[in-house]
Amino acid sequence: MANKVESILEEIKGLTLLEAADLVKKMEETFGVSAAAAAPVMMAGGGAAGGAAPARRRTAGMNSAAMAFG
Repeated sequence: MANKVESILEEIKGLTLLEAADLVKKMEETFGVSAAAAAPVMMAGGGAAGGAAPARRRTAGMNSAAMAFG
């Protein structure tokens, strides 16, 4: 089975961007799924490996306010 998957992967690597887009569209239609549905989930999860929480970004405004009171 691994050989079959590897063979398919090699075929996909050889596709042009337009061919790959057409493949995605046809797979979505065939299987009744949407590739776009996974993107917001991945972004909301932060994509951190190992279940680690995504790092929070500090803004200059909050840093300045904290220094004013510190």
